Amino acid sequence: MSNRGLKGAMGAMVLLAGLSLPAFAADDAAQHLDAAKAAFGKGDSIKAARETEIALRQIQDRLGKQFAEVMPALGGRWKADPVEVESLGEIGGGLSVSRAYIRDDSSINVTLLLDSPEVASTLAQLAANPPQPNIKKIKAAGEDALLRFDASTGTGEVTMVVAGRVVLEVQGDNITASEPLVEAANGWNIGKIKALLGN
Repeated sequence: MSNRGLKGAMGAMVLLAGLSLPAFAADDAAQHLDAAKAAFGKGDSIKAARETEIALRQIQDRLGKQFAEVMPALGGRWKADPVEVESLGEIGGGLSVSRAYIRDDSSINVTLLLDSPEVASTLAQLAANPPQPNIKKIKAAGEDALLRFDASTGTGEVTMVVAGRVVLEVQGDNITASEPLVEAANGWNIGKIKALLGN
């Protein structure tokens, strides 16, 4: 890992440290962070990078499991894929937790973006009055949200921001109406998201 990559990983650890994680979740990661700090102090950047990466993976894995519990549960014949967790350090910072739902030829993808640059741009769109063409403001899960649906292409999305730190996105492809998008957006567990954020 380069110095730039090491700094990015360290930055991600600072970001994750701001979340309300249970004590057990940090045990192993804390040991690796201590080892990374000790190695870095001795000038062993290779070991410091390796220990930091291990700690980051462990915390992201636990976060993925926790944030999986806040995601919408789509009923009917929707089949849920496994949750995917990805660090966004190389594209501006933050963390992405996503899940895809498939039903026949239709798909709905839900994504939670934590501390991403997308927060600012989404807040700007929510503040715009009127919003952009083909976009309307709605309420979803008790939060202000933006709905876009294009019947001609069978695509659409619902986007919202929670606690000024999290962007929630629901995107649909090959769907015939906006209702599945709104239903999914209403399924976010906003209370648990805020609890994980420490709000």
